[in-house]
Amino acid sequence: MKLFCVYGSTGRTPLISFTSRVRLGESVFSSRALSKMIDVLRAKGVDGVIIGSTSIELALKRDSFEGDVDLLVTSESVLVNYGVLEEVARSYGCTLGSTWLGTPSITCFIDNEEVTADLYENMHDFYIPNEMVEDAIEYQVHGTRVKAIKPEDYIVLKAFAGRSEDLEALRKIGEIIRRRELKIDRRLVELRAELFNERRSILRRLSEYLW
Repeated sequence: MKLFCVYGSTGRTPLISFTSRVRLGESVFSSRALSKMIDVLRAKGVDGVIIGSTSIELALKRDSFEGDVDLLVTSESVLVNYGVLEEVARSYGCTLGSTWLGTPSITCFIDNEEVTADLYENMHDFYIPNEMVEDAIEYQVHGTRVKAIKPEDYIVLKAFAGRSEDLEALRKIGEIIRRRELKIDRRLVELRAELFNERRSILRRLSEYLW
């Protein structure tokens, strides 16, 4: 469960229409809302690479997305500089919360669409290899530069995590692959699996749930 701190507007009139609301369940939002959310964070110096399921939806060229935007922060740490997020929340009437890892999250309503960005950093047991971050794909979404890890990297991360929800995600991606809607470089998958000590477990899960 996420706990939210609500900040009221400072009276500033934003270029984007933001509304503060109580969050109700998992959200569905458009690519335009995604681009505006990235713009707002980037304007305050918060930037990163998408590491969650949004990376798959971007690769599929979808115009709408489900759930939260999982963002690995590549700019200054938001844990160290939390005030930046507080400033965003005050300016746009957004809400602040926390992820399952205890890192910050921020929820904004952009043009009546709810978008939550879960902000992660490499810390403790949470680690995204540099190879995945540096090899991220850059998309142009309504004029905004959006970076996301490759589908192959997302697949390996899911297989590494190995929770029931991760394996279910692999199964669904496998269906997409079999419908030939998504092309995967299996050699790259094998190379990425070598970045983890659990290489055999990763490949076994991929064989069982994906291929």
